Amino acid sequence: MSTDTTDDIAWARRVNAQWIVREGLRASAAAYLDRLASIDPERLQRSCCRARRLTDRYGTSEDPKPWFYAGLFSLASGDEVRHFLTEHHFTLATLPGHEDELPAFLGPDSVATSTWEKILHIREGVAGLAGEGA
Repeated sequence: MSTDTTDDIAWARRVNAQWIVREGLRASAAAYLDRLASIDPERLQRSCCRARRLTDRYGTSEDPKPWFYAGLFSLASGDEVRHFLTEHHFTLATLPGHEDELPAFLGPDSVATSTWEKILHIREGVAGLAGEGA
């Protein structure tokens, strides 16, 4: 885990601002970061660290964006998920423990096998962070 927490937060904000993503995900993530900064700075740091760890670990050999956003939102509460990820179905699908929040059209029988495998792979990566104490 990075010891410079300010660096993780600045890194996450910079990455989010630079990437081209669909459906307003950048704005939702920025609003989520702002919310955490105002109500829970410790969770902000942990979320940014998680985003960085997943991106560094898995994003070098494939598209880093889904890993980044899964890590960033991995500590979101149910209310935060409903508020910030309502329109961001893929990111929502990558978060373990939020399966009940998924729209009916997003499931193993309704998306390409490769897409569902990617979702499960990212979920495993996110779940693994808890085992690392992150």
